[in-house]
Amino acid sequence: MLHGLHLSWVWWAVIAAAALFAMTQIVQYPGRIAWRLAKSVVLGLAFVLAVNWVGQYFHYHLPLNAMTALTAGFLGIPGVAALVAMHLWVFPA
Repeated sequence: MLHGLHLSWVWWAVIAAAALFAMTQIVQYPGRIAWRLAKSVVLGLAFVLAVNWVGQYFHYHLPLNAMTALTAGFLGIPGVAALVAMHLWVFPA
């Protein structure tokens, strides 16, 4: 029992298969994975900087760190919107 959810052996098998696939992809294509990660970080950095540039007119600042850059890079515009919403919810002005 894990927080009220019962994970059967089928779920553990699916999780193990997904983890094994991810690990083989990382070992097989380390350069490609590193390149995609770097692109995501740079794109996320650009998104966060754009939010901060527009936000300066509204006295809003989204913290710039690795977590916000990775989230913005992986999730794109919806991720940036989620970061802004969560930041406004947790730290109301």
